[in-house]
Amino acid sequence: MPIVNMTEVLARQILKDPELQKLLPCHCDQCLDDVLAMALNHLPPRYATTDEGQLYVQVEYLRPQLRSDILRELTQAALRVSSHPHHPGSGDADASPAEDEGGLRA
Repeated sequence: MPIVNMTEVLARQILKDPELQKLLPCHCDQCLDDVLAMALNHLPPRYATTDEGQLYVQVEYLRPQLRSDILRELTQAALRVSSHPHHPGSGDADASPAEDEGGLRA
C-alpha cells in the first residue's frame, strides 16, 4: 500500500461540503486545487501506510477539534481564493494564492 497523507484525503472530503462550496464563486479544478493546497500548507500531515493506519487517522478526525482545524483552514483558503481566483479568464496574470502560500503547480 502506498503512503497516504490522510489529512489530504479528509480535507478533500470536507471540501465537498455544500456550506464550504458556497464560499467559492468558482468551482473549477484550479480554484479547488488552490484552496486545498493553501489549507494543507497550514495543517500537519498525517501519513498512513496500512488500512489500519488509515482507519486510525479517520477515527482521530472524528474528534471535533481536529475536524474543526481542517474546516477552519479550508474556509480561510476558500475566502482567499474567491478574492483572487487564478485561472483562465480571471484576469489575474500574477501568482495565484496557492503560490503565494507556497503551493506548487504543475
